[in-house]
Amino acid sequence: MVGAVITIGVILASPIVFTAVSPGGTGDYFEDGRCACGNDIFIRIEGDGYYRYSPGHGVPERRSFTIRRHDDEWEVMGLPHSDLYWSPLEGENKVIARLRFRDGALFESWGSSTNWTRHARVYNPYRIWIAKLLDK
Repeated sequence: MVGAVITIGVILASPIVFTAVSPGGTGDYFEDGRCACGNDIFIRIEGDGYYRYSPGHGVPERRSFTIRRHDDEWEVMGLPHSDLYWSPLEGENKVIARLRFRDGALFESWGSSTNWTRHARVYNPYRIWIAKLLDK
């Protein structure tokens, strides 16, 4: 009985331990604070996409921007022009932000700013996994 409890505990803790000891980078989730509603927002960089997810809104994870690799960082590309909205971030070939991974965190610099914002890595993936399971 004790062995079964220990085994279950090890199995449940293994994703957290794996996240804590892995170097971090693409595919991991990073905290982006909270929206006006008070719901957590997460960022994930995967392939050539910049994804955002807010479990409290009940909306699936969505691709927000296209990114491209440039030396040791990524460039976030502007959105294509649309007749449905206007945005200062329009322009598919325009670089609107830069991304870097440093010390297990994601850093962003938007516009022509040289200020970098740090987004902490999510070490407990269950808060995202469970929300995704409940969304379905």
